[in-house]
Amino acid sequence: MSQIITGLDIGTTSIKGVVAEQDKEGNISILNTFKRPSSGFRKGILVDGDEACKVFRDVIIDLENVSKKAAHNIFINVNGKYIKSRTSQGIIAVSRADQEIQHEDVDRVNQASEAIKLPGNYVILHNITSEYFVDDVGDIQDPVGMTGSRLEVETLIVEAFNPHISRVVRAIKKAGGDVTGVVFTPLASARGVLSKRQKELGTLLVDMGSETTSFVVYEEGKVLYTKSLPIGSSHVTNDIAIGLKIDVEIAEKLKSMYGYALSKEVSRRDKVKLSDLDPSYSDDDTEISKRFLAEIIEIRLEEIFDLIDNELKNIGREIQLPAGVVLCGGGVKIPGIEDLAKDQLKLSTQIGYPEVENLNILNPTHKELAEDPEFATAVGLLRWADEETRISGSESFFSKILKSLTP
Repeated sequence: MSQIITGLDIGTTSIKGVVAEQDKEGNISILNTFKRPSSGFRKGILVDGDEACKVFRDVIIDLENVSKKAAHNIFINVNGKYIKSRTSQGIIAVSRADQEIQHEDVDRVNQASEAIKLPGNYVILHNITSEYFVDDVGDIQDPVGMTGSRLEVETLIVEAFNPHISRVVRAIKKAGGDVTGVVFTPLASARGVLSKRQKELGTLLVDMGSETTSFVVYEEGKVLYTKSLPIGSSHVTNDIAIGLKIDVEIAEKLKSMYGYALSKEVSRRDKVKLSDLDPSYSDDDTEISKRFLAEIIEIRLEEIFDLIDNELKNIGREIQLPAGVVLCGGGVKIPGIEDLAKDQLKLSTQIGYPEVENLNILNPTHKELAEDPEFATAVGLLRWADEETRISGSESFFSKILKSLTP
């Protein structure tokens, strides 16, 4: 029996959605992709529930126009500086007399790794396995069937402030939808754009949104570290508005139409008239230097990459990731940003496009959106949802998360 899955990327300025059908063989067909303005969020956190509900109601209508089921199997992302990660360990004695490790042992040791002291009102959002150890021998990905007296695990715990997540889940419920899964933004984006080889070699994925920039570091196929910073592309827009003394709306147009991330590559002679962007300006109004515009953009982007570089230094991975940097999100569409990131982080850099080759997309418009770097998180959520639906037997980790949230 087929089912409908929705990946909903909830951002500060926009909401991106991907609706797909998964048939009984596990094949996925994208039925719809859409983008809507967002409201009620600041720096990835819901701050106005009423405003958010209005937006979510419109989103639910969009989903129900595709399928009534689409609104009741929604996987969402969460973001913001109140989401943290840290390593943890678990250790148990193998239960069987013959010392053969069973699935129950793996479940027990994973649960043991969650026995940590959380900050007040925090919940475990993800518990990501790095490796297992059987009698002190490590680098084991699946210990089931092996024999030993002791089983250990090393994991990365991603913890989030309970009220922030609960408020989003309740707002969607109030609007008529149902949340099935919750994923930290950079992990979802990585699932959408990174290949297995990139994760094995070692790579940094950076998802730049409007008011947040989140990232995740992979090495040997393992998640080493992940974090969200409260700064994004809207800060670039605000800097342009302040620096040029113009409206934010005009600043956004300047950034998207004439912006460049490396000022040294822009001629000082190149100008743009404000009247070309807004008819309310006359031809005699101030001309904007494209070089000065690029300098404003470059300074803010350098700050963002410097913050990320400092985080890499803290974990000892600066300039040590062979697969380099992958940039995604709506904020990475500024020309020259790849070269700037390469200069700042001293790593090869590329734009990350969602992997949709094995997805059935009949509508060319939906395919064009799904392949946009801005849709990395939404497509990644779809892939997380696909994996989640394949889980059988014990209660899924997502369902346990949702039960643990504040009612």
